[in-house]
This record gives sequence, C-alpha cells and structure tokens, in this order.
Amino acid sequence: MKLQTKFALAVIILFALLAAAMAVLSATLVNRYTIREAENRVRIYMRAAWEIHDSKIGRTRAALEVLARDPVVVNFLAAGAPEAMTVQLRDTLEAIRRDQKMDILNVLSPEGRVLMRTRAPYNKGDSLIQDPLIKQAAALRESVTGNIIMEQDRLDIEGSELIERCLAVGNEPRGLFGGAAVPVLDANDRLVGFIEMGSLLNGATEKVDAIRNAVFANEIYNGKPVGTATIFMGDLRVSTNVLDNQGRRAVGTRVSKEVADRVLGEGLSWTGRAFVVDTWYLAQYDPIRNPDGKVVGMLYVGELEQKYLDLRARTVALNLTVILAGMLLSFVGALGLVRNIVKPIRALAGATQRLAAGDFSYRVDIRRSDELGDLASCFNKMADRLEQQRQELETRQRELEAVSQQLQTTNRNYIEMLGFVTHELKNPLTSAIMGLYTVKDGYLGELNPAQKKSLETVARSLDYFQDMVRNYLDLSRLEQGELKVTKRRLELRKAVVEPALESLERQLQERRMALDNRISPALIVNADPTLIRIVYDDLLSNAVKYGREGGTILLEAEESDDGVTLSVRNDGEGIPAEKKSQLFQRFSRLDTPSATGKKGTGLGLYICKEIVEKHGGKIWADSKSGEWVKFSFTLPNGIHNTQPKGGTRDTHV
Repeated sequence: MKLQTKFALAVIILFALLAAAMAVLSATLVNRYTIREAENRVRIYMRAAWEIHDSKIGRTRAALEVLARDPVVVNFLAAGAPEAMTVQLRDTLEAIRRDQKMDILNVLSPEGRVLMRTRAPYNKGDSLIQDPLIKQAAALRESVTGNIIMEQDRLDIEGSELIERCLAVGNEPRGLFGGAAVPVLDANDRLVGFIEMGSLLNGATEKVDAIRNAVFANEIYNGKPVGTATIFMGDLRVSTNVLDNQGRRAVGTRVSKEVADRVLGEGLSWTGRAFVVDTWYLAQYDPIRNPDGKVVGMLYVGELEQKYLDLRARTVALNLTVILAGMLLSFVGALGLVRNIVKPIRALAGATQRLAAGDFSYRVDIRRSDELGDLASCFNKMADRLEQQRQELETRQRELEAVSQQLQTTNRNYIEMLGFVTHELKNPLTSAIMGLYTVKDGYLGELNPAQKKSLETVARSLDYFQDMVRNYLDLSRLEQGELKVTKRRLELRKAVVEPALESLERQLQERRMALDNRISPALIVNADPTLIRIVYDDLLSNAVKYGREGGTILLEAEESDDGVTLSVRNDGEGIPAEKKSQLFQRFSRLDTPSATGKKGTGLGLYICKEIVEKHGGKIWADSKSGEWVKFSFTLPNGIHNTQPKGGTRDTHV
C-alpha cells in the first residue's frame, strides 16, 4: 500500500474517530447538563410544592390561633365545658370547620381529653394526649403544625365517613392527617385546653392539584401532563393527579422499593428517573415527618422526562451537524497537505533504496525550507559519510574480535584457576581447622589463657578463610555453569536446617544467642538439598556473625498455594534502607557498625540469590533500624505441610 493511500486512510480514520469522539462527548455533555438542569428544576419545584403544602397548614394554624383567643372558647374551657354552652359553641365551630373545608375540629382539655367534636356523631371523652400534635403543643405551650397517621380506632371515633374515605384509597383503614394544634390560654396565661383542626389527605385532590397548577401551570406535552404531584401515606399514594391507564387518579398504588427504602427507611430525599404508571418522569420524593420527627409519608413532584429528551436530541443533532461539516472541510484540506508531503518522501525513499543497494554516489535534489528540505540535506551528508564510517567500522570490528578472544581466554583461565585453587585449599584447610579446635578446646591438654586467646585469633582467621574458600568455590561453579539444580522431595528441617544449625552450635554458644526454630518437621519442599544447605549456611552464619550478642535467631516457614516462604530473622542494628540494594551484589559488603572488624568476601548473599533464583524463587531483606533484620526467600511449587500450619517449635540457646 502506497504512502499516500496510507496517509489518506489515516486521515479518514482519524477524522472518523474524532467525529465519533466529539459526537459521544457532545451527547454526554448535553445529556449530563440537560438531566442535571432538569433535576435542579425538580428540586426547585419541590421547594415550591412544600410552600404550597405548608401554606394550607399555616392558614389552618392562623385560623386556630384567632379562634383560641375567642372569649367564648376561652370561657368554655375555663368554665370546665358547661353543657349549656356546648351545643351553641359546637354549631359555631362546626360552621367554621365546614367553611375552612376541614375534616376535624376538636376542643380538648389541658389533659388532652376531648370536650367537643364538631363532626357527627360528636363523640367526646376520649384522650388524645398521645396525638403528636397535641403532645408537642402541650410540651411547648405554642402552636404546632404537621402531618400524623390516624389509626382506625381514632377514625372510628372522629366519624364513620372518614374511615370509609380511607378504605376507598387502597383499602387502607388509616389516614394521613394534616393540621395544627393550638394551646388555649386564659387571661392569666394559664393553659385551659387545646384546639386541633385539620383534614385527611386520603383521596383529597385540592392540595396536589394546587401544586401542579402553581408549579407547572397544568401544561400538557404530547398528550401527557408535564408535571405531577402526589402525597403518600407511607409508600401508598393517597392523593395524586397521576392518572392510570383508564384516565383515573392512580390512588391506592405504591411506590418502588428503591424509593421507599431511601425516603421512608433512611429519611432522605430521592431524586432521579421514576417510571410513573406508564411514563418516565424526573422526580423528587421528600419525606413527610410528624411533629416527633418520624417519617409518616412522602411528597412527590415529577416533571415529564420526554420533554428534556426531545430537547437533548435536537441539541445533539445540531451539534453533530456543525461538527461533521467542519470535519469535512478539514478533511479536504488535509488531503491536499498529504499530497504535498508525500511527493518528496517518495524521492527520499527511492534514494534510500539505491543507497541500501550500495550506490553511495546517489544524491537527492529537494529544495524546500521545511523539515523535508532539512531531511534531504541530511540524507546527502549521510551518504557522504557512510563510506568513511563503513571502513572505520570494519577496522574496529577486527580490533574488537581480537580483544574479545583475549578476554575469553583470560576469563577461562581465571575460572579454571579459581576452581583449582579453592578446591585444593578446601581439604587441608578443613583438617587444619579441626586440629586447631582440638587443641583450643583442650582435648590435648589444658591451655593457659594467653595460649587460648592466641588460638582463638587463629581460629577466627581460619573460619574466615574457610568461608572465603567455600564462597569462591561456589562462585567458580556458578561461573562455569556447574551449579545445577536437582530438585527432590525434601524434609527441610531434618535434611537442611538441623545440620546447618549443628555446624554453628559452637558460634551460637560463644555469642550466647538463642535459637527459635519454628519450621515444622513435617514440611516437605521440592528443592536441591545441597544448594539449599548453602543458602541456610550463609544466612545462619550471617545471623550469628552480625546479630546482637545475647539476642535471638528466629527461623520460620509460611506456606501458600504458590509454595513456601522461608525466613531467618535476628536481633541487631538492622540494615539502612538506602543500603539494601547493595546486599545481593557480588563482592559487596556494607559499611555498618555491626560489620566493623568482621571479615567477609561479599559473595555469600550473591551466591544465595543465584541459588534461589535457579529454584525459581526470589530472596529479599526486611529490617527495622536498631532492632532486627530478616532475610526471606521463596521456593515455588513447594509440597504443603502434612501437619497443621505452624508445626512444632524448637527453642534453645
């Protein structure tokens, strides 16, 4: 495929992707801001709905406060509700109740006992002191408004037609009552009783219709009302202008569980998309609380979502039209630029092919003041120097081959000499050490303190020499590739750990160090016993050498599905964080107080790292400054413990 075609396809794909991205971004932003604006409007509508809802209750309270100052009412309560005044006052209050379009108007004693009802059958004598409105008005000695749930027994006493109205809405024998309670005080500011007035919201439509008309102006969009309002008792619609499929008010239906859990269960507002009967609305549900703060219902306001969806679609279509038109013009211009760029590139491509074929005399004739002109100039300069550089490279290649051959010979001699020397030193050095310790420990006769001190100095030097020989021998095997891993089923504690500890028993006693061996005797791993012994010998030797005198060495094994993690921890000054990277480097020794005066080759941890990695594991160090250091390594594909994790603990000094 030619470059011009590739450029053209790239431009087409790029513009297509940009168009798609901008379309998605445009749609997303429009959708986000449209829905956000709609939800903000619904919140504003909800505030207006609450003002309308509260205004009626506020008017009820105002009417009761005027009535509570009426001398006839005050005298009636102050005189103990004389029978002579009951009928006349009741008729007056009943007329007020009807004029205010209220369902209940009761007069109560200071103790909350009903002295007068203004609705047939005019029952009295029962106590309403637990009515939240009366209860709070008595506690505060001031007017109280709110919504409460009236149970069936209360509705039976207030009037039989009230419970019938509630049963007609969802067959629910309870009612949601909204009203006010006002304390009545005599001339001496003494509480003489209460007046309570309000109406049932079950089946009442005036309030929800007033909300819809005031907030949404009863607007219709595509045959659907733009806005709706509903009052819920609990999760039951008791007053609504939402219509069902038959065009009737959808009272008696219930809200979704999601909304009920949030509003009724958690007492929080819910805002979002709500499917009401057969249409999606952007809605908000607010909790309705009684004077005690308990949620007894919900107030809902919703606006038709389709109105915003259509607005969003029109906005997105307009944005896409503008975007596509702009991209089409840009695409035409881009194709022209591509043609202008591709022509000199073709010339450079041809020149490069001739240069690759060995024609170093060929030059390109491209005179431009842009980057392509610079490229052509550089190409010509490059051709001038290629022949010279090729000759120089051939000369250097011959020199490097000679140096490489020499280095290989030197390295081979070094490795052979290293292996030979360390191997030849191993056996006589071991014999010398055994003999020295036989004399030093008094097996051939008691030594005086000066002799013993001198032999201890020699013993430390020979121990260091033995470690050095062992490390250099292992290094030689590593360098020659002779350190092969032969894995087998291995009882780690018995085959490796305990023999390593036995060889260090003398040093442990000399430094008065305690050993806590928590490796289970039942732990079995897949590993090379000889190589893993080298790792444990080095880690334990370091723990004894650099650990705190009188401290503790802790051996642990932690199993997992991937294998087993083994660790050696000792008390001591720790390793500075900035020096951890040096631990596993060849010939590297840390300059720390604990290492002062202690000899070492700097090879032990490097060899441990090589062995662990040949097993497919990894090794690392953790430390807390001034307290401890811990070396850990993993053996993958270990065979799990045949006993419960943790095994047995072997602790001794």
